[in-house]
Amino acid sequence: MSEFYYRTESISKEKLLELFVSSETEKNIISAFNSQSHIILEGSRGSGKSFLMKVAHTQMSDLFDQNKILPVYITFMQSSLLHSKYEHQFYFWMLAKILKETLKSLQKQGISLSQYANSLLENNDENTLESIIKQFEETYKKPLTEINNLGMIPELSDVIDAIENICEENKIKRITYFFDEAAHVFRPEQQRQFFSLFRDFKSPYISCKASVYPGVTHYGVSFELTHDAFLKRMDRDILAQNYLTDMESLVLKQGGDTWSQKIKNNKDLFNTLAFASGGNPRILLKTLDQCINFKQSNVNDIIKKFYRNEIWSEHTQLGEKYKGHKSIIDWGRIFIEESVIPATQQKIQDRIDKNINESTLYFWISKEAPEQIKEALRLLTYTGIIRKHDSGVKATKSKIGDRYELKFGCILAQFQTPTAISKNIIPNVQLEMFTEYGRNSNHFNNLEMNEVINFSEEEFFNSFKVQLQKPIETLDLTKWLLGKVHEININNIGELLNVSEKDLMKIKHIGNSRSRLIKNTAIAEILETISG
Repeated sequence: MSEFYYRTESISKEKLLELFVSSETEKNIISAFNSQSHIILEGSRGSGKSFLMKVAHTQMSDLFDQNKILPVYITFMQSSLLHSKYEHQFYFWMLAKILKETLKSLQKQGISLSQYANSLLENNDENTLESIIKQFEETYKKPLTEINNLGMIPELSDVIDAIENICEENKIKRITYFFDEAAHVFRPEQQRQFFSLFRDFKSPYISCKASVYPGVTHYGVSFELTHDAFLKRMDRDILAQNYLTDMESLVLKQGGDTWSQKIKNNKDLFNTLAFASGGNPRILLKTLDQCINFKQSNVNDIIKKFYRNEIWSEHTQLGEKYKGHKSIIDWGRIFIEESVIPATQQKIQDRIDKNINESTLYFWISKEAPEQIKEALRLLTYTGIIRKHDSGVKATKSKIGDRYELKFGCILAQFQTPTAISKNIIPNVQLEMFTEYGRNSNHFNNLEMNEVINFSEEEFFNSFKVQLQKPIETLDLTKWLLGKVHEININNIGELLNVSEKDLMKIKHIGNSRSRLIKNTAIAEILETISG
């Protein structure tokens, strides 16, 4: 059984704060979460967005009596299950979830609604709202199904009025909403509906925070980041002074004495894996988990295997799920593997051979590059292979473009001994040193310049049905968890999606609380896999 938690859903509330590492990045984001402002938190998979939201929610809950700020945590991960007949199904479902979780949070604090607030909320209770939510989330089994009691969901303006009344009556300073997995990344219409609600859900008594993915978030024409919210990025700069200390603390919080001794005896090996991860905790924990023995040859093999092959599997699977985008997705991988990485590696090696203390992790793309190229790069940022470092960067002849950072592990994996070469690269990284790809770069020639199409509902649903039939081994679950669900004859993703906590309790040594953790972990992984 793995020593590490890959997913926030696997962590109990009691363990959450114990595992929290308060680095500068985390402190800045938590501070933003505690503000009145609407906040968008952007980060790739495994960067720790959900974990940080739950930490902020827990801290705020613990201080409610003192600060009178009521936190409400809502995950929209199940949005991929919505396939009803209603054009605005996601909007209705969102409102039902917001109301249900608000009532639940108020009840936990012993706060009841006034007659006026109740009337504004159509006298809804948790059971009625849960019924509506469940109906929506089961429409994937029978698409275009009617939803009962849909008229019970109030208008957003009435919800805002009710919240203001509740806060005034109970001397609550404000209600802070944490929207995790804010909208399905490959259902643009859901994203537009979410950001429309996010923009309008404002009041002196309401504050909203939402987590999104880079590259693939569509804000819609009516939402403006600079005016409607502040953007925070879940980026850990591998060149920052405290980076290694923070990543080591993160590992030791989970790994304890066993990993403390391993790291102490093999500091350089740990540092190499930490740098290779590009600041992504999930990737670091996965590569550490693969270390059968923490020796140089073992770590070198893991870096080459993981960053040449495994890290690409998620990106490549996107092309299998969304056939209409396969050519762009596949081209992105070819461009990085056959053009960008070799060019970057050559730049580094040339300077090492000449004893020049310079190296790079960066490449530059002209702002005038074809839209197909930009779409391919957006999808690469979503899967975390690259990160958009900054925009408006001047290159040769004062041309303007975007600077991207390669995942360091993908560069290291090309060298014979990654652990040895790493020490020559990181201290000498130059931000101004990058490979340039102009508007008409010949590296773009092998991509068909067809019009970029949006992800469609039909494309998504066809992919969704295929994913349900795949074996559970395609999920990124621990061997222990896979073995446990096999004990009750769960073999494919669709079966695991439908399993109940009661069924999970039939597994030997699995009680009520553990069955819930297993269910949450499995569902989170299923929905993330289905989502892309």
